[in-house]
Amino acid sequence: MKSLKWISAAAMLLIGGVLLGRWSSPRRTHAPVAAGATRGMAARQATAAVKTIRLGTGVLRASLEAYGTVVARASAIRNVAVPFECQVLRVLVSRGQKVLRGEALVQVVASPREILQLAEAQRQALASSQQLAEVNARIQLRLATRQDLLLAQQAESLADLRLANLEARGIGGKRMIRTGRSGIVAHIPAEPGQIVPAGGPLLQIVSSQDIEVRLGVEPEDVIHLAAGRHVRLFPVGESRKTGLQGTIRLVTREVDPVTRLVNVFVSPPPDSGLLLGQFIRARIVVASRKGLLVPRSSVLPDGNREVLYTVQNGRAKRHLVTIDLATDHALEISGPGLKAGDSIVVRGNAELTDGMAVTGKFAP
Repeated sequence: MKSLKWISAAAMLLIGGVLLGRWSSPRRTHAPVAAGATRGMAARQATAAVKTIRLGTGVLRASLEAYGTVVARASAIRNVAVPFECQVLRVLVSRGQKVLRGEALVQVVASPREILQLAEAQRQALASSQQLAEVNARIQLRLATRQDLLLAQQAESLADLRLANLEARGIGGKRMIRTGRSGIVAHIPAEPGQIVPAGGPLLQIVSSQDIEVRLGVEPEDVIHLAAGRHVRLFPVGESRKTGLQGTIRLVTREVDPVTRLVNVFVSPPPDSGLLLGQFIRARIVVASRKGLLVPRSSVLPDGNREVLYTVQNGRAKRHLVTIDLATDHALEISGPGLKAGDSIVVRGNAELTDGMAVTGKFAP
């Protein structure tokens, strides 16, 4: 029994010594790894698949498109009219028809009221002539005075003048109206049987050299336009690839109440061959810059800035850039460290960070 007690006591002492040794020995700790270093290591270790192209230079042109129609220039429209009230008998041409000098346009006759006035003038002229003859006879018989003779002569002169005026205006029969110069029939307001007042337009003729294109432009784009700027005109439905070069003649300062657009008038070249009423698409270059050109997909927003990535030695390099001119498909940019020939990322750049390893299809 005593030997068992001694063995138990020795075991207890041994266990206590082991525990005391563990408590008294120093603890080993691991130094923490900085979060930034971890991310940097992850970025260097990650790999992104990208596509690159070579950064090039060139001229970028920003343009706007507008649509309109071919119209006659208002200042060049010539109204065909007669100086008396008439009735239209026949219209011998059609709208848009090209007519030559001396060609018959419309046939008219004086209105019933004008014919009545002519008949009255003829009767008045005859009566005044007879009255003057009677006064002369009475003068011979000393039954009239010199004053009576002067009044009769004056009445005859006024009647003859009125009759001559009516006859000179063409009243008295059918009249064929012919064009005085070649041109295009722009408008025919008169119809057969219609009574047209004196000086009222029977039809309108414009020279083929006096047509222009009326474009409708958004009000916010008018600030980019001015008289003299060149415009490319493309007739809709035709296959002209280069278009016609026109020149802005007038930029109006009023919004059309019907279209809610601003009218811009463009003069086409003299030999354009455009037709009145033809629908036109126009392209107007409003800005042009020469510099580094990139596709829009290569530039990414970063807050209130824009960034672009290049590839150098198999890793992405981040660049801050400034967009100097933009179109729907390309950008003209500038930024420190960029030069023509750099390999820029155009696909896969949304996943990149500065210094990340890249693989993929690289520009030659």
